[in-house]
Amino acid sequence: MSKPVLFRVTNNLDIGGIQKRLASLLPLLVQDFEVHVIAYRKKGILANELEEAGIRVHFLPINGKTHLPSICRMAKLFKNHNASIVHTHSLGANIPGIIAAALARVPVRIAQVHRRNLHWYARSRIQRKKQILLESWIHRLLTDKVLFVSQDSLDYFKKHTRLSRNKLQILHNGFEFPINPPSKPEARKLHGLPQDKKIIGFVGRLSKGKGLDYFLNLAQKALGQDSSLFFLIIGDGPEREKKEQEIAAEGLADNILFVGEQTDMDTWYPALDLLLFTSEPWAEGMPGVVLEACSHGLPVLARYSKPIKEIKRYCANIHFLDEKQKAEDNIKKALKNETKANQKNFKKEFCLEQMAASTTQIYLSHLQTKKERP
Repeated sequence: MSKPVLFRVTNNLDIGGIQKRLASLLPLLVQDFEVHVIAYRKKGILANELEEAGIRVHFLPINGKTHLPSICRMAKLFKNHNASIVHTHSLGANIPGIIAAALARVPVRIAQVHRRNLHWYARSRIQRKKQILLESWIHRLLTDKVLFVSQDSLDYFKKHTRLSRNKLQILHNGFEFPINPPSKPEARKLHGLPQDKKIIGFVGRLSKGKGLDYFLNLAQKALGQDSSLFFLIIGDGPEREKKEQEIAAEGLADNILFVGEQTDMDTWYPALDLLLFTSEPWAEGMPGVVLEACSHGLPVLARYSKPIKEIKRYCANIHFLDEKQKAEDNIKKALKNETKANQKNFKKEFCLEQMAASTTQIYLSHLQTKKERP
């Protein structure tokens, strides 16, 4: 018996939160589905990895979310492969992907929302309202289920679209837990980091919403009181060069180090004593960086947000920044209160296998429902 054909639609397959989840998750779905991915901006460096795992990757440029010729090309691809399920990611794929799936009469149509405030990203308020209205009607008429990475994202989306709660569902991100990661001394030796300092890390793209300025401001204040601290920025982006120059000009380059984007994060997290997560509270749906840090048993000091509070139910190592306290006191408190919490519930909720099982169940239940309809 042939497997159901699954298409996932995303903008690219470069290294990012959504893309890393796809690269980890999709190989686990190959045993139950014939899996395809459409990237509509560029293939990206993860395409080869997916193809080696038995996943077909298609590069299919689109000229706008409502560009009819692009939508028709996508619908033709779905038809040619007899797609059973189409699962789209974020606004840019949700609109053309779901319309194309409906034109191709794909039985099951799933959309996913990963971010909160930035999901509708048009520059003006009027344009954002148009995006909300268009996506609302597409999901109301054509989509079987809209998935969310957190309760906060779901609540925000429901408030603005007024979609039925029955159409909305939470699917927490899952990821691979580290297997035999290096010890702290080994990790620091591997990356040339100081062994005698408390290392506080920033992990993420150096771009709008990620809170790099907030991080650096805290770092400079803390270093003014405690020179034994060392701040490590892991990530790349448009702000990097300028910020590196500013830090060097302040004479802080010996204690604040930029190392760029890294792919082997299971060797970097063990080198840290603390993850300082400073993204704007509105910028993240369910921050994978916090989940990854928790999987390593690493304490996390974060700006308060509802998604991180949601993670905190499963991970006791998360602490929230107290704006009334000094930077160094916040850091010392988080380091001092490190707990070796039982990770059983955290692993059960956020492991990759659980996400794969939940995803498969969503697909198969909707396929079964469609078969049972007259």
